[in-house]
Amino acid sequence: MTGHQPEKSLRRKIRQLTYKHPTSFWAKLVVETHWRFYHLLLFFATLTGYIPVHSVRLLLYRSVFRVDIPKDSVIYWRCRFFAPSGVHIGHHSIVGNDAFLDGRAGIHIGDNVNIGSQVLIYTMEHDINSPTFGVVAGPVVIGNMVYIGARVTILPEVRIGSGAVVASGAVVTKDVEPWTVVGGVPAKFIKQRPELSYRLDTSSKKAFFQ
Repeated sequence: MTGHQPEKSLRRKIRQLTYKHPTSFWAKLVVETHWRFYHLLLFFATLTGYIPVHSVRLLLYRSVFRVDIPKDSVIYWRCRFFAPSGVHIGHHSIVGNDAFLDGRAGIHIGDNVNIGSQVLIYTMEHDINSPTFGVVAGPVVIGNMVYIGARVTILPEVRIGSGAVVASGAVVTKDVEPWTVVGGVPAKFIKQRPELSYRLDTSSKKAFFQ
């Protein structure tokens, strides 16, 4: 799955403009306009999550907010985003209701992934050891046939291997090996999972109020 290079290029140009002309009125105007538009976009993306028809939500996520998601995958309602265009979802995957997807550094979700409700996936966080309380970032990569339970929190720069299971309520701070079950705060190894091959049926999950 590929990212959206035009948007990344635009943000890069805005940063360069700010660095070169930090006191310029026009530079400040461009930056202020950009951030106002960005937050307005997030507001409408949040409102889209309340539309009770999946096909309409999916159309808006794909065409307006540029979420990289195929038509055979599902995002349940009330999903919230940072940088929705940085979210990439594979085939026959499900994102549960009330999820939060932070696409600023990139989220890559594989095929046949089942993500439970109220899951939080972050790709940026503050560095508590930084003298300026700076930000650190890294993509989150989730392999095929992963099952993530409800209310799991996944922190930046984590890779979850194919077939892994993350128990409900876990906080994932480090990579998870393929075909393992992890849980707890922070998430730790519980047991192995047998290697399986299946395809999630998402055809019946596109009705009203889902």
